[in-house]
Amino acid sequence: MTFVRHTQTVCTFFVVLTVLRRAMGLEQQGPLFLLEPPSRVEFSNSSGAHIDCSAHGSPPLKVEWLLADGSPALPVPRLRVLHANGTLELPPFAAERLRHDVHSALYRCRARNQLGEIISRDVHVRAVVQQQYEMQVYDEYVISGNTAVLRCQIPSYVADYVMVTSWLQDGSVNIYPNTDTGGKYAVLGDLYVYNAGPSDAYKSYACRSVHRLTGEVQSSAYPGRIVISEPKGNEPPRITVEKHSSKHVKVGDDVTLACVAQGYPVPSYRWYREDREQLLPIAVSERLNLVAPGLLRISKIRLEDRGKYLCWVNNSAGEETVQVALTVTAPLSVHVQPQHQVVDVGKSAVFQCIPGGNPASQILWLRNGRPLAADARFDMSRRETLTIRPVQKDDHGMYQCFVSNEWDQAQATAQLLLGDASPELVYWFSEQTLQPGPAVSLKCVATGNPPPQFVWTLDGFPVPDNNRFLVGQYVTVHDDVISHVNISSLREEDGGEYTCTARNAVAQVSHSARINVYGLPFIRPMPRITAVAGSDLIVKCPVAGHPIESISWERDGAVLPVNRRQRVYPNGTLVIEHAQRPADAGTYTCQAQNRQKHTARRDVEVQVLVPPKILPIQAMTNLLREGMRAAISCQIIEGDLPVTFRWERNGHPLPSPGLAAIARRLDEYSTSLVIERISSAHSGDYTCIAQNVAGTVSFTVPLTVNVPPRWVIEPSDSSVASGNDVVLNCQADGYPVPNVTWRKADGTNPGEYKDFLFEPNVKFYKNGSLEFTHIGKESEGQYVCEAKNEIGTGVSKVVFLKVNAPAHFLQKSKQIQVVKGEQAHLQCSALGDNPMEIVWRVSGQRVADARYTTREQLLDEGMVSELGISHTYRHDTGVFSCHASNSYGQDEMSIQLIVQEVPEAPKNIRVSDQQSRSLQLSWSQPYAGNSPLTGYLVQYKLVSDTWTSQPLKLAVPASQTTATVQNLSPATSYHFRILAENRLGLGEPGEVIQVTTQEEVPSGPPQDVRAEAQSSTELLVSWEPPARDKWNGNILGYYVGFRSAADAQVPSPAPGGFSFKTVEAGSGARVVLPGLARYSTYHVVVQAYNSKGAGPASEPVAARTMEDAPSMPPENVRCQKSTSQSIDVTWEPPPMEGRNGIVQGYKVTHQAVDEWFDGEGAETKVTSSLKTALQSLSKFTNYSVSVLAFTAGGDGVRSDPLLCRTEEDVPSAPGGIKAVVSAPNKIFIAWLPPPEPNGALVGYTLHISEEGMDSPRKKLLNSGTESHELVRDDSTMKFWLTASTSIGEGEPTKTVIVPPSTKVPARIVSFGREIATAWKQDLQLPCKRVGVPSPQGSWRLRGRTLETGGRKQINKDGSLTIRDVQSTDEGNYTCKVENTLGTDEISYLVKVRVPPEPPVLSVVGAQVDGLQLQWSSKKNGGSAILGYVVNYKRDYGDWEELQIESNVESHLLRGLWCGTHYQLYVTAYNRIGTGLPSDIVSATTKGSTPIKPTSAQLITSNATVVTLWLDTWADGGCPILYFSVDYREWRASDWLLASANVQPSERVFSIAELRPALRYAIRVTAYNNAGSTQATYNVTMAPQGVSGVPDEPAPTEHLDHVPFYANAAVIVSVIIALIFLLALFVVSWFLVLKKRNMNAQAAQLGESPSLAQLQNQQNRDQQYLAVRVAHQGLETASYKTQDSAEDICPYATFQLAKNPYGESTYSGNVYSGPYHSVQGSFVYHDLKAGDTYKSRHKEPEYTKVRRKGGRLRDPESQESDNLGSTDSEVKKILTLHLPISEYDTLGSDSEVEQEMVSFRHRRVNRDSSSSSETSPSSGRKSYPSRKAKVKSQATGKRQVRSSSGYSSHTEETTFSGLASKRASFSERLHQPPTRFSDSRHELSEAECDRGRGKTPRLSRSRDTTFQINV
Repeated sequence: MTFVRHTQTVCTFFVVLTVLRRAMGLEQQGPLFLLEPPSRVEFSNSSGAHIDCSAHGSPPLKVEWLLADGSPALPVPRLRVLHANGTLELPPFAAERLRHDVHSALYRCRARNQLGEIISRDVHVRAVVQQQYEMQVYDEYVISGNTAVLRCQIPSYVADYVMVTSWLQDGSVNIYPNTDTGGKYAVLGDLYVYNAGPSDAYKSYACRSVHRLTGEVQSSAYPGRIVISEPKGNEPPRITVEKHSSKHVKVGDDVTLACVAQGYPVPSYRWYREDREQLLPIAVSERLNLVAPGLLRISKIRLEDRGKYLCWVNNSAGEETVQVALTVTAPLSVHVQPQHQVVDVGKSAVFQCIPGGNPASQILWLRNGRPLAADARFDMSRRETLTIRPVQKDDHGMYQCFVSNEWDQAQATAQLLLGDASPELVYWFSEQTLQPGPAVSLKCVATGNPPPQFVWTLDGFPVPDNNRFLVGQYVTVHDDVISHVNISSLREEDGGEYTCTARNAVAQVSHSARINVYGLPFIRPMPRITAVAGSDLIVKCPVAGHPIESISWERDGAVLPVNRRQRVYPNGTLVIEHAQRPADAGTYTCQAQNRQKHTARRDVEVQVLVPPKILPIQAMTNLLREGMRAAISCQIIEGDLPVTFRWERNGHPLPSPGLAAIARRLDEYSTSLVIERISSAHSGDYTCIAQNVAGTVSFTVPLTVNVPPRWVIEPSDSSVASGNDVVLNCQADGYPVPNVTWRKADGTNPGEYKDFLFEPNVKFYKNGSLEFTHIGKESEGQYVCEAKNEIGTGVSKVVFLKVNAPAHFLQKSKQIQVVKGEQAHLQCSALGDNPMEIVWRVSGQRVADARYTTREQLLDEGMVSELGISHTYRHDTGVFSCHASNSYGQDEMSIQLIVQEVPEAPKNIRVSDQQSRSLQLSWSQPYAGNSPLTGYLVQYKLVSDTWTSQPLKLAVPASQTTATVQNLSPATSYHFRILAENRLGLGEPGEVIQVTTQEEVPSGPPQDVRAEAQSSTELLVSWEPPARDKWNGNILGYYVGFRSAADAQVPSPAPGGFSFKTVEAGSGARVVLPGLARYSTYHVVVQAYNSKGAGPASEPVAARTMEDAPSMPPENVRCQKSTSQSIDVTWEPPPMEGRNGIVQGYKVTHQAVDEWFDGEGAETKVTSSLKTALQSLSKFTNYSVSVLAFTAGGDGVRSDPLLCRTEEDVPSAPGGIKAVVSAPNKIFIAWLPPPEPNGALVGYTLHISEEGMDSPRKKLLNSGTESHELVRDDSTMKFWLTASTSIGEGEPTKTVIVPPSTKVPARIVSFGREIATAWKQDLQLPCKRVGVPSPQGSWRLRGRTLETGGRKQINKDGSLTIRDVQSTDEGNYTCKVENTLGTDEISYLVKVRVPPEPPVLSVVGAQVDGLQLQWSSKKNGGSAILGYVVNYKRDYGDWEELQIESNVESHLLRGLWCGTHYQLYVTAYNRIGTGLPSDIVSATTKGSTPIKPTSAQLITSNATVVTLWLDTWADGGCPILYFSVDYREWRASDWLLASANVQPSERVFSIAELRPALRYAIRVTAYNNAGSTQATYNVTMAPQGVSGVPDEPAPTEHLDHVPFYANAAVIVSVIIALIFLLALFVVSWFLVLKKRNMNAQAAQLGESPSLAQLQNQQNRDQQYLAVRVAHQGLETASYKTQDSAEDICPYATFQLAKNPYGESTYSGNVYSGPYHSVQGSFVYHDLKAGDTYKSRHKEPEYTKVRRKGGRLRDPESQESDNLGSTDSEVKKILTLHLPISEYDTLGSDSEVEQEMVSFRHRRVNRDSSSSSETSPSSGRKSYPSRKAKVKSQATGKRQVRSSSGYSSHTEETTFSGLASKRASFSERLHQPPTRFSDSRHELSEAECDRGRGKTPRLSRSRDTTFQINV
């Protein structure tokens, strides 16, 4: 009982909870907008904006704002505020705080709650920053009598927000849009002034406007006026408004379409509307009327007014049209049906979107604020309908339909709620097998709507009702129903199949699974089972226990099944199909058995019940009428009692209120439904329902009541105006439904009626209504409406439809044609009810002319009116309107009167195509005389002839306005005139134009063509002109074509494979063809050309260019060593294309590459064969071998150098031998290596002979040994020495004898000899001595005791070291030693090799593209010159260079620009380095600026076009690059640019759209490399239709040819330059005086004057110098320095004497090619490690390098280059060749730092004798103190190589920092060089300061940078 109560309590709670949930659901509502924001919000930044958005819903909803991308709109301080009530505020803001993402953005308002969400339409927000603006009204020019249009010019940035409200006349009279001005003015924003006359010219007009956002009212700053002009003859209409425009209007607004034109006579206006591609005249009515000529006003506009409107404007001179596209829109609205919809899950939901307004361009569906995409469930194939099938649980929410177009957007909302949903199991229990005892819980979870209820069964029966079973269920917050069965203590009888079934009002769902409990078989008791007869009986045996082997069923002792209706399943289920009471009722036994044969049995009683069955009832249709009685009987013929009966009508139970029907129970088996008085309301379907315990059955009977027709809406008489719509209502009801028909009376008297519904303007509706659309008078009459349904006689009614006929015209327009001067009769017939009035109008005004008469005549159905014109003129052409009106309406008919006449003459005759034998003429179609043209007649004659009655003529169809006249003569002048013709005849001839036919190409070739060679690359071609009759015009020039004979068979894009050169006619009949292949045969042709092109070519003439030096070297040069003194060399000839002539022989050049300084130069052997043997060579020596071929034209290109070495041989005798006593018991032997080792030495053999020895003994010594010491005895010893190579032992030295002695006198074991060394090397002269006592040594130079210190040091071993050898160090050095026992001395002759001196350069010849250079060399510095480097640049160009061999002293520099000024210099280099550059020379290549043609050659013209024949310009020898063309009217001051870049290939250039009969100036500028030529020509354009003739040329504006004294700019520049030079001279003189004083002081404070003068006398050129300072001077004149320029440390500037390679010359700057030093500036060129001699010499004979990019320039210098200044060019050279290596600043005899020397001083004073008197300190400049050391000073070493590849030093020279880092330009300028001091002793800052501290002080200003003066 406790369990039952608990279960009842849970179920009651569940039911109550469900009811509450349903009740709450009825009150819930999704969001709905109460106030939706507008689609557009515009506001001013001074006002701000509030955008409201409010919505309603339950539960409460949240309103928020979104951005265009769907993200939330967040607050922005002081710019965007979001209020809690949903208002979006955009506060006022300053202009600078405008943010487009805030103030020009798209927003949406969103409202949402638990039921869904909706969004508003798009809100376009735009903030306008308030700006000042100014309006203007421009003057309007108008022909008298026409309409003037004054426009208010509003700036574009406010035009969208400013509206013109009125106009102000003369500052006092206001003209508003609605002002009655008597038809004089109209305000449509613009001001229209009609019939403008002279009186209007004295008035001023200003516009007034209002800013619709700020309310600001403003007037135009300057008023405008109307300028009246009187007509000068007929002028066709000229439209003064937009010809194609569009207007957008909303329904109900008014709009005015403007059509205004000017012309004479004053044009007339007619409006048409396009309807289905037809133009229909506008019918004037109250809504559509012409408020003024050309202005069509449409009031209260409708949707059907949209479309295209055409305004036709015409006068007697022509016609024009204006087209307006009118777009009419209605505000959008939308409604969704149904607004609320509840749909069961699995069924379909349909929403209908009903849009309003126009146009509804796009429809979009959203669900919960997100767009819906069409798929299998969401059907949007009809965009107005959304179908969801089937509905799923997630489909509930808010649905929105958005309708939008270009201007508007609207939305509507609907809500979809889910109805009943069948249960669905979301969780269930599974099958389990358990032991008895534990607790078990089974759970099922289901969802559905309404929430389902669970029922638990065990084997089909309710779960046991005891305290061990607990059944419960509850509902979660997610509407999930959870049910469970808890079994507290499981027993074996609890096993079985458990089923949970969830059911609601929709359906049920169940789940079953077994719970197996181990135990013996057990069958639970079963209650009585009831079955329904005819249905299947299913019984499951409730067996427990596990495992069970079998389950069986028995009845009356028989094991089932016993018939085919019985089935028994292994799980214990018994099924009996179609149960029957007698056969199947009874007791059944279920038996279960396990494997141990334990059994259990249980009986169950089965009862079979029979459901009721109703006897069929007859239908009661078409039997009853109103007022009768009716009874329906219902009787069962089968079924168990008791049986209950009930009745329903149309699904609703009876009895029901208002419907009299009584149910009477007749007996236990039957009942009857009785209706006492039947009426039409009783019709319906009646259902009898019988029910017993076995089931329910029903039977439905239809019952109908017949009712005769009766009126619902009775028809009545009606009247309507003709043309309108009318509806006659006639509605009746009855049963069957009456059939309503309309018929019309036949005639005026009723009685006979006929059908008429087939008429097209009649429409019949199902409800009986009859509609007439656009009804006419013919529809007037009597009509009968009749309703019948075969019950009774029916009803009918006769009504009269009165049609009031307004005045109207059947024909709205017609056209009448009349010949000018004849009478015209215009007639219009108006239909309608009389009385009627007809009025004639023309151009909107009533006719009022003495020539016009009218007469009228009444008709039965209207009136006829005729307008007569006695004599017609052209201006009578127009539209006459016949306006008819009566009491019911009005109408207008348009009659177009066309007055026809012969056509006028064609105008604007132009020559559109001008050929030599034909002309194409075009013209404008003339006034046709209002009659279609039938054709044109073109008449023409020679200018010299007169017009005859039958001139030459050409007929042209009327459809064409062009004609081509054929068979004309070339270059002939003709007169042309054109006549037009229509059906009335020929018109007058038009203007006469004169046209000259074009020239033709020459028809004959030039004559007597000759070609001869002028050089190896040039041919001279000459010819005679063609025969005079073949010219066909003026010969402008000739095309000279040429092609190589070898290329004659090779296809070429040029005609015939020829390349052509143009020769102007004025240049003579000869030309030089340059740039040809050397020693090649060419075919030459010549063509003459004129302005039309080139004629035939002459027959080809052959000629061959002269021989030239080969341009390619011999190939496959090889060498093979033959003997130790000979080499065999072989080669192959150069390729054929590089021979340039007949090879006459070869020159084989060889030079020993092992020679250092004094070796001989290269030797050359000439041979004609392809091999040779080089004899008398040095043994075991590397030779550089190269071969060149030569022809009669000279030597060709040399082959790449090839290294070859001779064979080894025995060496010569060692260079010397000495043997001296080095100690009392020792002898020291020393020797020199062999001067000619002739191979690799393998060792020395010392031969020793003593007294008493039969043969000398030998001692083998190492090849690297040059001395040996041995112990001696008391005998006399003899020594001699030999050297050996791998070949054998060489010659012996002389024999030296050492007698026995105990004394050791002073001796020198070193050898004196001649030594040659490279400049700037360190040199050590050994002086090794022996002697006891130790000898004293001394050195002498040139016989004088050598002063040591500085660069010269005597070492401890007695050797002399000379660091940084200079040329002044040359001479004899003698080392002398002595002791008490003797003396000895040796001498060294030291020779120093330096770079070569600068060559002397000259230009000996000039060509178009080249310069012939020649130079001569001076001293070679003691080493053979290896080559030259030619440097050149053009004005405004970069420096370029060419590397040339040493044996060449002239060169033709090619590839230059013609007519261009060049600067050049040359440098020479040897193995030591590069010498100084030569002086810069200037030269100009041949060629001139372009040569202008005459005006007659250049210009042809007609009335509007000037044609320039640009190929008449001569190029002056330099090809023309491009042209620029300007023009202006003769009196104008500004030039107009026609083109700034006309390519010379465009031989013709035209300037179009010029004005006839005006004079123009044409300026043409031609450009080539030599410059430009500018020429100005005058040309007067011909009158319309006549060709123009150029005037004489104006003075040519050539700056190049204007005398300098006539140029004011030149005179001013010269005066300024003279003043500047004078000032410079004064300042220079002052500085010279000052320097002399300072020099005297410096001489006293510095070194000895005699020494300084001596050094300055020895140096003339400016170079780097380290100044020797006397030590005593440093001690006596001590003072401090302040890092100023007066410090010698680190750099100094001096003038040096003649010797360019003296003691301090080129200090620290050894040249390394290919870049070179430039007068004091040297370039270090880094060659990569591993480069060999051969690889470094693979470049060709000439190496050309163009330096691209910007020039190297001192970053601190901002002065610009002056191209005319040599100093400027020198500065460029210095900056271009600024040394990459650092400067070595080691001095000559002292360690004082140096400063670079000004190059300018050298140039100015190089020939001055006073330069030697300059003090060493006079040129110094200050520089910063050396506080920053270069960190990588002693880290890397590299070989310094010259351009030839030889090292400039015998050993590796250390360049600190170069191996790892290259200093930038500024670093090299602003920092001291890294090799400031000797690499072995780098001066520290303190040491440098100490050195400076002992220097005399000079007070000079301090600079902050180190500069190079140029």
